[in-house]
Parts: sequence; structure tokens; C-alpha cells
Amino acid sequence: MHNLTLCFSQTAAPCNMQAGAVLLAQALRDSTRLSCPTSFNGLLLSASSANSGALALQLQTVNAVCPIPEFVTCASYAQSLSSLERDKFVIYQGQSLEWQELSLQSLKPLQRKQISEELALVNEQAQILISNIDDALAEIVELKAARDERLNQSFSPQNTGVSSQLFTGLSAESLARQVEQQGDESEFWALCLFVGELDELNQIKEVL
Repeated sequence: MHNLTLCFSQTAAPCNMQAGAVLLAQALRDSTRLSCPTSFNGLLLSASSANSGALALQLQTVNAVCPIPEFVTCASYAQSLSSLERDKFVIYQGQSLEWQELSLQSLKPLQRKQISEELALVNEQAQILISNIDDALAEIVELKAARDERLNQSFSPQNTGVSSQLFTGLSAESLARQVEQQGDESEFWALCLFVGELDELNQIKEVL
């Protein structure tokens, strides 16, 4: 799986979110970029606002659940604008609009989901093992209850408030055409496009 991320703070000149989506689509079409994907289904995460402070709050909510490096940087930059501290902020100077390869388990919500599922399996197996000796374990009821409470913890997706749109594409061009139609007139915005197989993208969509 791959992703491309672009935020208002990374463009050469100020532009609205719709123009940012066009820039993201142009990067998607560029086959000369390193590590280009070969499957072109996409999941677009987007956040936008009329003021920088509100965007910073949106991105902080997302980053608390699933930190995305460019969103972390953008949130700090947006917050600095809202507090009139732009001169104190060091703008990110890396190759910001390049493909990045990642695994599903690099995303924190999916890590927590896997741990929850593994604990549930352990609990199920433990219940089978102790079902025939519960009477003999009456003296440790309190310990068993504490163990059950820990093992029965379940994963609950959190509402980040960020818009997510799933696209299917047969090529970079077909996905780019869908991406460039997104966005609005918001001055402050952030876009993250995950590209890969549909089952991978659906797993991300379920937790964000």
C-alpha cells in the first residue's frame, strides 16, 4: 500500500482545497516518482476549514487516533498561524509529495484492533481450558474476574471527524480524475490519499 499527502502549508503558493486536489491528482499521474503503486484504488482523507485554528483542531483529533506525519506537521503549522507565531515555526523541507510505502499494521488503530482480536482469541481459548475446573477455582473468583475484564477489552473505532472517500480505479489516470474533482474553496486544508487494494483500504476506512 502507498500514500500521498498534501496540505495547504506545502504548496508553492496559497491555494484552496479544490486546487490542492488538482495538485494531488497531478502527482498521482506522474509515473516518474519513486515507488509508484501498481494498484489504483484510493481512499482519500480530507480536512478543511475557513481558519487555521479550526483545521489544527481537526488534525489533532485525527493524529491522536492515527498519526500521519504530514498531518502532524500541518497541524503544528496551522496552530502557529492561529497564534501569530509563524516566525517561530520551522516549515517542513522534505520531499513532501512523494509516494510512501506502508503496511496496514503501521497505522495505530489497526494495531489496536489486531491486539484486541488476539486478546479475544486468547480469552476464548482460556475459557475452554478452565470450563471444567471452575468449581475448583472458586477461591480465585476475584482474580478471574480481573483477568476477564482485561481480556474482554474490545476495539471501538473512534470518530475523527475527517471526511473519507473510497475510489476504485483501473489506472493512475482514472483515479486522478476522481481525486481532482474533490475539494472546496477552503483556504486551510489537508489531503491524504491511500492507494492500494480495496480490502486494505476498507480496513483503514473502518477505523477512521
